[in-house]
Amino acid sequence: MQSAPEIPPDLIRRARGGDAGAFRKLVDHLAGLTYNIAWRMTGQAADAEDMSQEVFFRLHRHFAKYDPALPFLPWFRRLTTNACLNWCRSHQSRRPAPLGEDDPAAPEARAATEPGDALRKAIETLPPEQRLVLARFYFEELGVAEIAAAMDVPSGTIKTWLFRARESLRARLTTQVENLFGS
Repeated sequence: MQSAPEIPPDLIRRARGGDAGAFRKLVDHLAGLTYNIAWRMTGQAADAEDMSQEVFFRLHRHFAKYDPALPFLPWFRRLTTNACLNWCRSHQSRRPAPLGEDDPAAPEARAATEPGDALRKAIETLPPEQRLVLARFYFEELGVAEIAAAMDVPSGTIKTWLFRARESLRARLTTQVENLFGS
């Protein structure tokens, strides 16, 4: 799980005000979180790096739209989510590479067993929104309301996507187990 970075409010204020050094420090604080979200959406290190760069370009371009009276991380997660979903929509013909070897969030899972491999492959088949909701819920440990705010959709939609993702995974994995061991 990638925990939310602690970001000093003064750093956000200075970066938003145009201080290039403060912006670089802010990017350093957010780089891991951003890359993990992007990687979970794309399944490829190079695409996740490209997407992370796009997120930071968007942050720089739209920082003036951030309301400092509100918490920064939910706003940043929404910016990141929108960039990731836009990327996925524009690359729909491409399926993500198998997740595993370059997983930045779970080095201990690199020696994954077959069930872990099967789960990763099943997750790769989900629609982008469902993959993102699963990642946010289970790996970032965000609640439904936080995910809804980050994705700018109603909480009920998040609950539906979670339900459908779990059902889809359950069906795929049950079929795989039945095929492996016979019913």
